[in-house]
Amino acid sequence: MLNPLILMLFGAASIALGVAVYAWRARPAPGSTALFLLNMLIALWTSGYALELLQIDLPNKIFWAKVQYPGIAFVPTLWLIVALQYTGWARWTSPIRLGVLSLEPLLTIGLAWTNEHHGLIWATVALDTHGGFPRMEVIHGAWFYIHVAYAYGALLLSTVLFLRFLRHRPPLYQGQAGALLVSVIAPWIANGLTALVNPFPRVVFDLTPYGFVVSGIALVWGTYRFRLLDVTPIAHEMIVESMSDGLIVLDAVNRIVDLNPAAARMLNLDRSQVLGRPAREILAPWSELVARFRDVLEAREEIALGEGKARRFYELQISPVQDRSGRVIGRAIVIRDITQRRQMELALEERERFLRSLYEILGAALKTPDLRSMLQVLADQLGGILGADGCYITLWDERTGLPIPMAAYGPMREIYPALHAEPGEITATESVLRAGHPLPIEDVFNTPFLSPKIAAQFPTRSMLALPMIAEGKWLGGLLIAYDSPHQFAEEEIARGEIMARIVALAIAKARSLEEARSRWQEADTLQQAIEAVVEAPTLTEMLQRILEQLRRLIPYDSASVQWLREGYLEIVGQSNLPESTMRLRLPIPGDNPNTRVILERRALILDDAPAAYSSFREPPHDRIRSWMGIPLIVQDRVIGMLALDSHQPGFFREDHLRLIGPFVNSAAVALERARLLEEERQRREELNQLNRDLEAFAHMVAHDLKHPLSVIIGTAEFLERELGALPLEDLRDSLRMIDRAGRKMHRIIEELLLLASVRYTEVPRKPVAMEAIVAEALERLEPLIAETGARILLPESWSSALGYGPWLEEVWVNYLSNAIQHGGRPPIVELGADSLPDGRVRFWVKDNGPGIPLEEQARLFAPFGIRSRHAGGHGIGLSIVRMIVEKLGGEVGVESAPGQGSTFWFTLHAVSEDG
Repeated sequence: MLNPLILMLFGAASIALGVAVYAWRARPAPGSTALFLLNMLIALWTSGYALELLQIDLPNKIFWAKVQYPGIAFVPTLWLIVALQYTGWARWTSPIRLGVLSLEPLLTIGLAWTNEHHGLIWATVALDTHGGFPRMEVIHGAWFYIHVAYAYGALLLSTVLFLRFLRHRPPLYQGQAGALLVSVIAPWIANGLTALVNPFPRVVFDLTPYGFVVSGIALVWGTYRFRLLDVTPIAHEMIVESMSDGLIVLDAVNRIVDLNPAAARMLNLDRSQVLGRPAREILAPWSELVARFRDVLEAREEIALGEGKARRFYELQISPVQDRSGRVIGRAIVIRDITQRRQMELALEERERFLRSLYEILGAALKTPDLRSMLQVLADQLGGILGADGCYITLWDERTGLPIPMAAYGPMREIYPALHAEPGEITATESVLRAGHPLPIEDVFNTPFLSPKIAAQFPTRSMLALPMIAEGKWLGGLLIAYDSPHQFAEEEIARGEIMARIVALAIAKARSLEEARSRWQEADTLQQAIEAVVEAPTLTEMLQRILEQLRRLIPYDSASVQWLREGYLEIVGQSNLPESTMRLRLPIPGDNPNTRVILERRALILDDAPAAYSSFREPPHDRIRSWMGIPLIVQDRVIGMLALDSHQPGFFREDHLRLIGPFVNSAAVALERARLLEEERQRREELNQLNRDLEAFAHMVAHDLKHPLSVIIGTAEFLERELGALPLEDLRDSLRMIDRAGRKMHRIIEELLLLASVRYTEVPRKPVAMEAIVAEALERLEPLIAETGARILLPESWSSALGYGPWLEEVWVNYLSNAIQHGGRPPIVELGADSLPDGRVRFWVKDNGPGIPLEEQARLFAPFGIRSRHAGGHGIGLSIVRMIVEKLGGEVGVESAPGQGSTFWFTLHAVSEDG
């Protein structure tokens, strides 16, 4: 005879098979297929456990235990699938997600059937013969507990879904969900009891399959009592949700028990947040309507909700909801949108208000102080009148062929004026101007009138582009934008045309006033600029004032004034250019735009300077993007030019030339006059300096030649008197004294001649081989070096520089002879060269002498000053050094301190990379 416990399991399997057949026939009701599979596996689980209990030997029990595992593994997953599909979350049961959910159950089944190899399901298995019949005693392995966690998670989620679904549902659907909930919970209560009757970790008897007896009864009850799978809540919801009218159902105490999507959309409510809550709380924004209809069972009336663009008109119908006995248990409120009908009725009134508002807006806009402010007022007001999400006013630049964003209404209000279109991009402004009529654009991403790249910068989805044209001249575009798809009615387009014409007239008038005001301001600024330049006391000050006043007229980034000399232009004044550019010479003619300005005698504008001339791609001009050159002409003679630079491409315009024309002409005359006065002043200064130099020169010649001449005369007299009595050696000494004195006089005379010629001689500055020049100087000083035993230290290499070889040899001879004569004993003289950041090379001679006091250093290079560092020095060499180096565009100097030697240096311009 079968044990009653085993009979109960077969009964549970039979119930499960019956529910499975019912579920199969109910297809395609939501969850029916999953419920069919679920019950088939429950039948497999319960019958398999019954057959396991019937076996008396352990191998057969293990076999039937493995047979149960498809049910053990998949039942929790199938319960979750049933819950998702029944409660309206079927989108979470896609094939991919079902595949993911099946991975763990499939792995569990595989581990169960291969348990002998790893013990992950049953760590130990034994036969327990105590009690009424033999049972399999197991201690579970690690994976079994992982499966338990997965199963409980799936069942917990299923339970939560059913519990949430039970809230605020009609009794029929609450009964269905309740039956399903009981059928989920019952087996797992039995599973929990299993843990109580089996001492951990051993499991001898599993009560879980007996829970399916209760589960099966609950499903049968739900099927016959609540028509489970026949009338599903999803079908009910599909009918309600498909209604175009809004539906709100209130219970007897005015709580919201149902709300379809149309009503939620109309009232901007979240269904999940309002069900079960009092209507007066949820509908608080419309408290007046709630109070008026709070106790009304039946009504039919028109109402309006929202403001501005969101204002909608509805027909409200209230009907009582009764139960089978005729008792009123609530109210049904149906809301039908009648906005279109009401809008047609309001159209005429709106048109009249529109025209009146336009008149008022235009009057307010014309009172603003400038064009941009006026356009901003218009944009703000027009956008508000139309109820648009955005309103953009763009002007048209005829010179560049590009739109100029000016003003905006909406979220782009602050950033719109800073936007710009790239050349070649399709803009709505250009498209509508070329069309000459309004362009309704329903989808800005699918139109030939606007680049998708530009459309992506805005939240706009639809746009009405309107041309602004006055007296045949393109002024710009008026763009009315909507963030959601919008179909433009004829009335909207007609209103837009009226607005565009009014805005165009306002722009034309504002531009005329602004142009007149600008002309007056330009004339005043021009007059002040000319006065400031003409009144400059010196040429240097005049050059600076020209550049300063020029910036007031045209806000350039850098500029220069250039004199035209024989075969080149020389920069004599600059602003915001590197100091190294001063005195920079540009060959005329040459590969530069300056040549065109000078030879063609007219102004030149380069919108893209680097593309036109390679010199603008190299320092120090590599930041220049646009360039303008204006010739300076006096009495039909070109005396130089002005060069203006900008870091912005296409910055300079023809109207800039018109503006500064009078200023340039006046500046040219003033510069020429100042230059002539400066040259006259320099000639007078040079004459005065020459007189001073001649006086000092005469004094120096008398002083410096007196000593060697006295030596020669005295020695000659001595020889004449004592010649017959002198030994041969004394005679030779006397002759050597005469020779040395004569050579010294010869050297002094040569230096005086060189000093006199340097001032007035022009020599070419070319790259020089400094190593060879120094070698020549050392060869000339070889007797002095041998006499003093001097040690000369030379660098490994020399930097290239611009100069004139014969003169530079004199510089090195003077520096080296001074260092040898006034250095230590023996003299140690070091030579070197350093590259300076400003593009020059510094050459130097360092000695190991006693040093020079600071108060004497300032007088060393003074013309004909006291330069001798020892008694008997003729003191002319350093004057020659200074005059030569300055003539070659460099500087001289000395660094010295007592006891630390002296370093004499001079600078020359380095050779550029291009030669």
